[in-house]
Amino acid sequence: MSRIDLNKPYVDFLQSQVKAGLFRSITSAAEDAIRRQMLEYEKLRIQSVLAEIKIGEEDIMSGNIENYDKAFLSNIMRESKQ
Repeated sequence: MSRIDLNKPYVDFLQSQVKAGLFRSITSAAEDAIRRQMLEYEKLRIQSVLAEIKIGEEDIMSGNIENYDKAFLSNIMRESKQ
């Protein structure tokens, strides 16, 4: 179990949430806020991955591709060593 120290405005807000009956404790109110932030972060991460996939799919559809054969991969290895 970790301990965190919060400034007064945050404690006051969390206490108001508990007094309103939305949470059983300040800890559960803080955990809910963190959980929501984690969900938002995951949503943004997935959106960025999907955006990159879309870019790749658009490249493929426009013919902007490279065939990966042994010579192509050898060139990549040689250039990376330089």
